[in-house]
Amino acid sequence: MRTWLIIGFLYLLPNGILFSQNIRLIDYNFYPDHSKNIDKVGECVLAKALSGDTLRLEVLSRNMLYSVNPKFKFTYLKGILRIDAVLPVTRLKDTVYYDKVQKKRITMHRERMDYSISVSGLGPKAKREVFRFKGFHSCPATIYLNNTLYPNCPQKDIEYRVYKGQIINRMNANGYKQGLWITFYETGEIHEKKQYNNGILLSGKTFDKNGKDLHYVSESEGGIVSVQVDSLFNK
Repeated sequence: MRTWLIIGFLYLLPNGILFSQNIRLIDYNFYPDHSKNIDKVGECVLAKALSGDTLRLEVLSRNMLYSVNPKFKFTYLKGILRIDAVLPVTRLKDTVYYDKVQKKRITMHRERMDYSISVSGLGPKAKREVFRFKGFHSCPATIYLNNTLYPNCPQKDIEYRVYKGQIINRMNANGYKQGLWITFYETGEIHEKKQYNNGILLSGKTFDKNGKDLHYVSESEGGIVSVQVDSLFNK
């Protein structure tokens, strides 16, 4: 017989998960997010703040759209908050067949999803999901969303290089190119120099192996264009 251990207002379920009837989800919203490059930043916690006993949690997730709004179940134990989206599933009629190898009847349960998932190739890859909970006394130390661990979003450059004492090829905390970017020929000479601000190309030049300026590089709608100022055959 299953027994539940009652600790004040907390219930220890048979599977060891602590569930609090005092914690509840107030509301949930999501918005397309252009501020970060999720391919570099990854799914992460943007912000979490506690006001009284109300926890406001913002996370950056892949921008997958559901045809129905998900419901959520959650558990909170030892500073770990686990949130799972629960989507409707309809079970269809079971199929029974005879397995000649096992020499017995096998029942197959067929299920059909009553929702669809879509990803827009034209829209932003990321979305900002905002949860508000009631009943917290402290901010969770660890967040899981749909079994994925969400670390805090980066606050400093994700990566960079040092060239002759100068920092170049910065990938900033948003996951976008920042500052001076330099590419090199295989033999080590500078090939291109470009200046970026949060992923936007401001200007750039292309050089031959002797350091001669060949092209002015700029950005236009639809991609990067280069204007020739000398023949590339002079390489």
